Amino acid sequence: MASNYESSIHGGSDVFFDFSCFYCQENDKNTEAEFYCEKCSKSFCGKCVELHNTLFKKHAALGKKNISQWPETNVDALEQCQEHKTEKLTGFCEDHNQLTCHICHIYNHQKCSPVILIADRVRNLHQKGDFNLLSANLVILNRQLNQKKDDFEERMKSLEQSYNTILEEINALRKKVNDALDELERNTVKELDTLLANMKMSIQTDIENCTDSIKHMTCVREDWLRRKNKSEAVNFTMYRKCLDQSLKTKAVLQAMNTKNERTLTFNPATTIQQTLSSLSGLGQILDKVKQSQPAKIIIQNTETRQEKPNSCNTVPIQHCQTSDATKPSMICDLNQVIRVKSTGSRIYSVRVSSDVKKSISGICGISETATRKLLITDRGYMKVKLLDQSYKVVAHCDLPGTPLSMCSLDSNLVAVALYNCEVHFIRVTNSQLVKDRMLKLQHGCRGIAHHQGNLYITDCSALYHYTVDGGLVSKMYEDSSGSMTVTSCAVSPDGDRIYIANLNKNKLVTLSKDGTVISTFTDPALNWGCGDVPPGLHVTDSGQVLVCGGCTILQVDRNGRQILAEVITQKDGVAKPTSVFYSTHTLTGSLIVGMNRNDDVLVFKEQ
Repeated sequence: MASNYESSIHGGSDVFFDFSCFYCQENDKNTEAEFYCEKCSKSFCGKCVELHNTLFKKHAALGKKNISQWPETNVDALEQCQEHKTEKLTGFCEDHNQLTCHICHIYNHQKCSPVILIADRVRNLHQKGDFNLLSANLVILNRQLNQKKDDFEERMKSLEQSYNTILEEINALRKKVNDALDELERNTVKELDTLLANMKMSIQTDIENCTDSIKHMTCVREDWLRRKNKSEAVNFTMYRKCLDQSLKTKAVLQAMNTKNERTLTFNPATTIQQTLSSLSGLGQILDKVKQSQPAKIIIQNTETRQEKPNSCNTVPIQHCQTSDATKPSMICDLNQVIRVKSTGSRIYSVRVSSDVKKSISGICGISETATRKLLITDRGYMKVKLLDQSYKVVAHCDLPGTPLSMCSLDSNLVAVALYNCEVHFIRVTNSQLVKDRMLKLQHGCRGIAHHQGNLYITDCSALYHYTVDGGLVSKMYEDSSGSMTVTSCAVSPDGDRIYIANLNKNKLVTLSKDGTVISTFTDPALNWGCGDVPPGLHVTDSGQVLVCGGCTILQVDRNGRQILAEVITQKDGVAKPTSVFYSTHTLTGSLIVGMNRNDDVLVFKEQ
């Protein structure tokens, strides 16, 4: 049996030694050297030194007890040739993209292009500044990786939130489907009860007629039998009575016989079951991805990802769930009239326990984030309130002043215009409202609207264009003919139309995106009369324009020149509406209305 030492030689090893046996390396073995010959300048293991001593009897091999006389090794592990373990890497073969020692060069790379000395290559890299470039790029890559990691962690949180939100929507949709089916069942049972009651009443009437006829017939027959032997006059009279009663009874029977025999049967609406069986779920779960270009690695800076401008002029119908989602490209008729169900509205109280009843109250702003979080601004109680799908207040945030209007900025952020010349940004985080930041303006603040990073803010007489960071771009429009001439504002989904309300003259003004007046519109229905409260203006995601009047909500055309419909009127329970919002959150659209001096919201379902 071979010794452990021999087995180590022949089996080879990947262990790195300061000194390895020269002859073993020549035979592709890795063995630690135990002797060194100064004349040969070679190291030998215990077995190979015996051959060396036989061939070179005058050479003196130094053992490890004389290791101080061995040459010093300064070959770092990174500098060591992987093929020739005792050799230092000295060159670089560009043909093979490989580092080499002088032995590699002689045996493996003589036919290659001139092998460059590592020292020359390093000098060249220093002269070109490539080492500094690589170092800077490594810093940039490290920063980008950390940023990506943070982004992914944030996306993970957002994904979980989206999942929970969708679960809530699915549960809400299921409840609405159940409620709709329950309503259908109640209507059908009510119809069955009504029909049964009518049929039973008809039969009961027939029974009573039969009873009366039997009673009369019995009386007449008994009189006939009792008086049949009387005088001829009595007999004839009784005959006439019997004949009359007989004719009446025949008429009653004839009336009963003309009625068809009626029974109750049930003919189910097969379309319900067919529709449900044709569906694979309660809706479609979309995984929307926005393509982006990878960042280039350069020293000075990195290229930032830029959004590709949307060249499509069509207006999307629904919200995007995330800021990275691609919007649908469905085309909608901007003049399609919104019609609500004739069954009226449902009233939801939005007061919370900390609200103390005030004479001046009202819901003056309604907005929905891209993640379908519904928020309202409560003027009287100076709060922003977050509502769930059943319009119940689940969170609220106090404001330092009276809010007058609100708009959505991104997936979870809204901006609130305050009476004290401030704009407060509120973020929805984990179903809570968190104050994000604040802008202090040099002018009044009445209405606010947002479109693709642009804020449009009104005071009493002018419309201003700001960036979302608070930078003033321009004063777009001004009407100094009186007070409260520029109050509410709203912007179309494509940004081409801006709508403002002139509270002083009951007038709707439509501007182009550069501030040019496209049209002005007046109508008696626009007699707002709400003091300093801006009247409600809203443009749906499909571009339909809704305007709150004195006791009505109107839909006007895109250019603000004519009324398309009175969507809601005073008979629907609306008085001095100050805010309106069309939400596609539910299976059917909902029109949500807030009113002046009222603590409730009204919700109308679309037909």
